[in-house]
Amino acid sequence: MERKLFDTIIVGGGPAGLSAAIYAARGGLDTLMLEKAAVGGLAILTDNIENYPGFPEGINGAELITLFEKQARRFG
Repeated sequence: MERKLFDTIIVGGGPAGLSAAIYAARGGLDTLMLEKAAVGGLAILTDNIENYPGFPEGINGAELITLFEKQARRFG
């Protein structure tokens, strides 16, 4: 089995984990994010998130996580 070394390993793929992964990957770090369930964590199940900056009317959790995921994929 081939082993791979990472500069950064992030445990948890919720909003904070996704943000950390984006930040690390943008910095050129070889990054691995571990999530036991769905990417986005419990936020993906939330109907309306009203306390996230940039969305004054709130945003559906699944929509927010879709945007996070799209941004994260840009960086690998």
